[in-house]
Amino acid sequence: MKLIVLDKNFDTLGAISMFNTLIWTPRYYATGVFELHVPADLFELLNTGKYLYRNDSKLLGVIREVNFSKDNKGARTAYCKGYFAEDLLNSRVIDTQQSLTGKPGAIGKILVSRYFISPSDGNRKIGNIKLGEADDQGESVTVTVTGDNVGDKLFEIEKTQEMSHRLVYDYLTNDLTFETWRGKDRTDAQTENSWAIFSDSFYNVKNAQYNRDDSSFKNFAYVAGEGEGSARTIVTVDLRGSSSEERRELYVDARDLQSTYTDDAGTEHTYSASQYKQMLRQRGLEKLAEYEVLEVVNSDVDPNANLVYGVDFDLGDLCTYRYTDVNIECTKRITEIQEVFEGSKHTLSVVFGAEGATSITKLIKREVT
Repeated sequence: MKLIVLDKNFDTLGAISMFNTLIWTPRYYATGVFELHVPADLFELLNTGKYLYRNDSKLLGVIREVNFSKDNKGARTAYCKGYFAEDLLNSRVIDTQQSLTGKPGAIGKILVSRYFISPSDGNRKIGNIKLGEADDQGESVTVTVTGDNVGDKLFEIEKTQEMSHRLVYDYLTNDLTFETWRGKDRTDAQTENSWAIFSDSFYNVKNAQYNRDDSSFKNFAYVAGEGEGSARTIVTVDLRGSSSEERRELYVDARDLQSTYTDDAGTEHTYSASQYKQMLRQRGLEKLAEYEVLEVVNSDVDPNANLVYGVDFDLGDLCTYRYTDVNIECTKRITEIQEVFEGSKHTLSVVFGAEGATSITKLIKREVT
């Protein structure tokens, strides 16, 4: 692994051959983060740098914070922190109303092109961002957005279909290629991909801690759009598997979504009734995603186990977790992978399920010496 510091023009400033600690944490439904601790002599390099490149990763770090300190005993330390390049997509806001219909990948490409590649205001352009190949996964949705950061809104749309986006960095061309994607299904219910099963019966997990909380869980939404009284447009979103499943309701006020809108050219448009209801349904899905069940499993993984990061499992993959001692079984996507390099140790922590107070999180720690 090589670490290289780049300036704002992506020119190389210098390489870091020695560091104390590197924490590298990509996330599936949010922008990932990193943290690098180095000998104090390298502070100037970090302080003048803009980007951190790791040659064995597709991700590019954007340095947002640098620190130097010297204590009363003369000990000197330096570190930098930041986000991955997806954070650049939050440097632009959707300043005018955008009404879009399409699959998540198509909507993403439209917004990235409109605000970063070919914006009406040339000062908003970020020249290194490119569009990748079209991604046809997912279902078509209709959305109306105003005032959101581009990156955050894309994650919000994608999460309802268990998808994500990233900016893949090419060191040779300095291109940041935008792409949407969905992790592989590695559960034992399919035959297309190799299985990734974390289980005590396979001796790759131990020291399990389990907690489940559905106190905030909602699975049925009433989404109220435009209109007043009995004339108000209301749609329902039902995420239950069957009518016999417990119904836990949520009310969503979506009055900000209107069936008639004016585009950037000043032309007025009106959605059909079905298009408008589809837009309300999408809002309901986004809100219900904030009220998932909280389920936590913490386990250590045997460093000599059968599953290898980047080969047998990766960020976004759908995996199976089993702990037979108490009959626990869960199937969730990997939403965060944290690597910590410190001396000769390499620690790997894997989070399954969406983070937050209303989501499922399973944390797996793996230490490789």
